[in-house]
Amino acid sequence: MNQIKSPTPIAILLATYNGKQYLCEQIESLLRQTSKDWTLYIHDDGSTDGTSELLHDYALRYQNIVVLDYESQHGAKDNFLSLLQRVDAEYYMFCDQDDVWIPEKVALSINEIKLQEKAYANTPLIVYTDLHVADAQLNITHPSFWKEICLHPEFVTSFDEIAASTAATGCAMILNSLAKAVTIIPAPKATMHDAWITACVLSKGGRICPLHRQTVYYRQHGDNCVGAEDLNHLSLTYRIKNLREMQLKNWRNYQMLRSLGYGSLLKFMRYKLLYNKRISRKKA
Repeated sequence: MNQIKSPTPIAILLATYNGKQYLCEQIESLLRQTSKDWTLYIHDDGSTDGTSELLHDYALRYQNIVVLDYESQHGAKDNFLSLLQRVDAEYYMFCDQDDVWIPEKVALSINEIKLQEKAYANTPLIVYTDLHVADAQLNITHPSFWKEICLHPEFVTSFDEIAASTAATGCAMILNSLAKAVTIIPAPKATMHDAWITACVLSKGGRICPLHRQTVYYRQHGDNCVGAEDLNHLSLTYRIKNLREMQLKNWRNYQMLRSLGYGSLLKFMRYKLLYNKRISRKKA
């Protein structure tokens, strides 16, 4: 497959599907970025609501917006990974169609990953930030996505520990070209593109580096492909009712990690329990 060489160091990858309702707000937030060293690459996955027409209109008006036309990928995971596979750049950021970025998001992310590259030369790297959780009108419902989902980045730093949490959220991450190089595509066992990329990077000795800033308004509106779930307030009744779903989610995560050489299911569960114990101690 021929790759498209990005004229800018940063390629922002936007996968869309029937996202016209919120798409303008997101693209306009990209155009307001304080850093201009990026090109936006978009692939629409067969929208029927006018999304494709809207995107082509933006591409006609802005030289740094490029719409890629190729076959449908049948879902967000493969859509994002197809963009990553087709674009050649120094750095990559993923963009959800319904969020809004703060104006400094690109600048904060690129500055941090360059600092990490100085400290860890020739290393696959991911930098990821926190997010504001917001409703459909962008009113903040929780100031910290990490706190809402009980994510403690300090406890998820290795391939072993990734059993507890995927840590890096796609729309909040930036990765370098070395991280792309170790990402296996296609990814038949991947649960989602961000979880897969993170697992691939850690499995090859790379690093994931948290940046303790909220850089995205993570819009929750009922039609999200993946949403924020407040794990601090899930009742015992809810957990029992959804036990099978939680077990299936854990099994899918384990199968993904196993495909990368993770090890036994017993090891996977041991690290999940260890993570929960660490959180309990932190709360005490």
